[in-house]
Amino acid sequence: MLQLKHCVVDFMSCVIGNGDDASFCYDSWKDLGPLISFVGDNGPRQLQIHLDAHIVHASQNGMWRMPAARSEEAQALQIALSTITPPSVDRGRDQYLWRNDSGTYVNVFSSKVIWELIRSCSPQVSWDKIVWFKEPVPSHSFITWLAMLSRLPTKDRLRRWGLNGAPECVLCSGGLETHMHLFFECQFSSAIWNCFASSFWPNAPLDLVSIVAWISQNQVNHRSGPAIIIWIILQALVYIL
Repeated sequence: MLQLKHCVVDFMSCVIGNGDDASFCYDSWKDLGPLISFVGDNGPRQLQIHLDAHIVHASQNGMWRMPAARSEEAQALQIALSTITPPSVDRGRDQYLWRNDSGTYVNVFSSKVIWELIRSCSPQVSWDKIVWFKEPVPSHSFITWLAMLSRLPTKDRLRRWGLNGAPECVLCSGGLETHMHLFFECQFSSAIWNCFASSFWPNAPLDLVSIVAWISQNQVNHRSGPAIIIWIILQALVYIL
């Protein structure tokens, strides 16, 4: 829970009002960030401030109430506090602001913006719309996703994991069972793929990566009927194989 709170305050900022709501140690209400990260675990004891104290508890009679600095961090904190107006009942309640995509703080929360700020972005792939869209069976999309990443438990991978067994493709016995072979160098799987693909376009490619590029180049990645059908057929075939 404490780690989650630290994660949240990285994207929040507090504007001091009366100081009754904001945490002195954990909320980010100055450029130093959460004070517990700046002064360390022993900081609250040196500052004579309880860990659960609010900002108002660090002021008295309209002035900051701080003991003599006993560390460089405490001294830096006192210098920073000298530039900040202490809390006052005349200023209303404390106000929490959220970081937006431009790095400034606003009073509107957006889960989309926060998600984009915290997530790790990977390079965009060319096949995302062919794997993830509204119409297909979810299990088909999942297996197709694994196939595009070459993460299915094909025989070549099982042997690398130390499992013994015949390496030949069980569908055609004409080659080693790999992702490249199954989609669609295998005579059996390529015959099924050509049976469906030839109904839409002649001379369809026979490997999964080229099929995705072929679909895009032939402009069938829009939201038309034939496009959706070929996406569904491809995913169903990958799932069944």
